Amino acid sequence: MTMRKAIEVVAQLAARGVIKNYAITGAVAALAYIEPISTQDLDILVSVGDFSGTQSGLLLLSPIESALAELGYNERRDVGVVVEGWPVQFIPAASELDEESLRDAALTQIGPTTARVLKPEHIVAKAISVGRLKDLARVETFLNTNAVDLPALKAVIVRHGLKDAWRAFCLKSGRTDALAL
Repeated sequence: MTMRKAIEVVAQLAARGVIKNYAITGAVAALAYIEPISTQDLDILVSVGDFSGTQSGLLLLSPIESALAELGYNERRDVGVVVEGWPVQFIPAASELDEESLRDAALTQIGPTTARVLKPEHIVAKAISVGRLKDLARVETFLNTNAVDLPALKAVIVRHGLKDAWRAFCLKSGRTDALAL
């Protein structure tokens, strides 16, 4: 039961067309660029087209959950379906930043599997927009290890109206504004 196997299953869902567009996000995406950090689940950003809608506007995971059940993954935990021992949370793209992140995701080799992973500037911008302490700590790591391209990050921050969130991060962290926003 490894994270790699869980990612292989997600890639298999994409290959079968169950998921139209996906990218690994959150702490696991960060692992492609920075030192290991603790995480309890695998977050997968997916296009809204991958979900079934209801009259109320709620999105249902039915097609994804059905495909996982066919593969023998029926157990659910707090955040999602357990795949190879890892809770996998499928998160619908809910903003223009999410849509851009999906569109521009990088292909990364994880063992024998090629998977889509958010680029560093999108991971950092998303963390800035969410603003939880663990996300801001991750931003610090990206910046301290030069794991994010600052001009690319600045463009994403500006394009998605995150200047105030960036300034708040700089203030909280005592960091000078490397983006000069």
